Amino acid sequence: MPDIDRTADIKVTAAQGTVTAEIPLAGHASEHWLELCRMLASQRGLERRVKAEDREDRAWVIISLPAASQDPLDQHPESALDNVSALISEANGMEQRSQSGAVQTEAAIRDWWARQQRQRPARRSS
Repeated sequence: MPDIDRTADIKVTAAQGTVTAEIPLAGHASEHWLELCRMLASQRGLERRVKAEDREDRAWVIISLPAASQDPLDQHPESALDNVSALISEANGMEQRSQSGAVQTEAAIRDWWARQQRQRPARRSS
């Protein structure tokens, strides 16, 4: 599960009244993790501002913020970035629970198969 890579540089670009911050994550993200990020962003009404991508070098979370806003509903950049950090942590927790459930299910399947193999009928000798 990727987490913010605090040793890498963040990418910040400004264009057309928007500032985009690309937050580097340590390692790559699974498709499931990326889907969890999309779902969480959507639940928070951030699907137009936040996206996650797995690129050749690593995974990134990208957030686009207005360059300057007089709208009191717009979050301060620090608050928005804190919310993105919380979203990443929540996606990691959900991914971990999912993997834990998969491990438990896999173990149950393997136990069942081992019981099936022990219950094989004995071969008759001719």
